[in-house]
Amino acid sequence: MIVFERVTKRFGGVTVLQELDFRVAEGEVFGLLGENGAGKTTALRLLCGVLKPTSGRVLVRGLEVSTRTREVRRMIGYLPEEPSMYERMSARELLHFFAGLYDVEEAEERAERMLELVGLAERADSKISTFSKGMRQRLSIARALLHEPPVLVLDEPTSGLDPLSARQLRRLIAEMSASRTVMLCTHHLQEAEELCHRIGILHGGRLVAVGTPEELKAGLEEHGWSSPTLEDVFVWYTGGGVANPGG
Repeated sequence: MIVFERVTKRFGGVTVLQELDFRVAEGEVFGLLGENGAGKTTALRLLCGVLKPTSGRVLVRGLEVSTRTREVRRMIGYLPEEPSMYERMSARELLHFFAGLYDVEEAEERAERMLELVGLAERADSKISTFSKGMRQRLSIARALLHEPPVLVLDEPTSGLDPLSARQLRRLIAEMSASRTVMLCTHHLQEAEELCHRIGILHGGRLVAVGTPEELKAGLEEHGWSSPTLEDVFVWYTGGGVANPGG
């Protein structure tokens, strides 16, 4: 479904991603973890065609993103870390507007279904300026799903949310992931462990580990750790190795 093939991205003389190489299977939820500046958001922007790689290729369903950008974008629903909103619009007006941009058939019916899905049907006619951040995130997901994309790309979807709103949004993501492929960038390890089938850890622009949460923790056990957590795994790979608290 998604392939990063030896992808390097440079901005001037700064290498942000180096030889990024992995695959995401259809129907899989794949999480990217890493410190600030590790290259997570850059990887997602390459996938969505916002940026082009300096070298290497990114493919979605066999189409190279940099040469088939328009076709690929129609297959992707993208939730950026800070989604932009037209605050004077109502939630319903926003979805009708974007449905028109995507040439969505039965746009009004589709918009109503999306509002119901994300729990905003009762606030459909409220101005977006009155929405909390959690409500804006849910509306952004509705917008990303309007054209029924097979791929959903989420960049820090619960960043800045209170615990209840974050839990509600994670539940929504879990429900949506049952029928599509998801790339998720997050700082929240609980979120990654709860939602992701596999996780890739970025450090200094390089992919330093890939596996299921259980596989990654088992790898630390081979280094003598007793019952390591995903946090232990993250620190091990991004901190150059840490002392075994049980050793």
